[in-house]
Amino acid sequence: PTPTSRRARDSTFGSGRCLYLRVSSSSVRLVAKRATMPRGDGAVRRAAARESREDEIEEKKYKKAQAKKLVWGVNPLHVFFLLLFFLPTAFTMADYFFNFSKVPGGGYGSLDPAQAVWRTKIRAFYEENNPSKVGEIPELLRKYKGKERKLWKKLQKKYAPKEEEFEVNFD
Repeated sequence: PTPTSRRARDSTFGSGRCLYLRVSSSSVRLVAKRATMPRGDGAVRRAAARESREDEIEEKKYKKAQAKKLVWGVNPLHVFFLLLFFLPTAFTMADYFFNFSKVPGGGYGSLDPAQAVWRTKIRAFYEENNPSKVGEIPELLRKYKGKERKLWKKLQKKYAPKEEEFEVNFD
C-alpha cells in the first residue's frame, strides 16, 4: 500500500499491532490497531461500523465546509444582504441627483393635496385655452412650487380675452 492509501502498514511497529495511516478529505490520522483479530469477532464489526460512521461524519463536515465556501474571502450570503439593503438606497440617491425617472408631477411634492388642486385647476384652464400645453403642467408646477398663485395670475393675464376698441358712431 502507498502512504496515501486508506490504510498503510508500518512494519516497524512490532508486537502484533499495525499502525494505520487514515487519510480523509479533511484530515490525516495515525491509528494503532491489533493486527490479529479473529474474523467473526464482534469487535471487527463494531470497528468497521465505527469507521464507516466516522467516514460519514467527515464527509458531512467536508460537504458543509464546501457549501460555506467563501468568495474572495467573503461569505456570499453576507454580500447578498449588504446589496439587498444598499442598492435601493443607492438607486434612490442616484435618481434624486441625476433625475433618471420622470415621474408625473416631478415626484417631489406631487402628493401634496394643495398642489393637486392647482394641477386640476390649471389643467382645466389649459384644456379650455391652449390644449397643446397640457403636457407641460408637471414641469410648470415644479418650477412654480410654492408660488402656484403667481403662476395662476400669469396664465390669466396671458390668456385673458383682449378687449378690442370699437368706434361707436352715434350719428
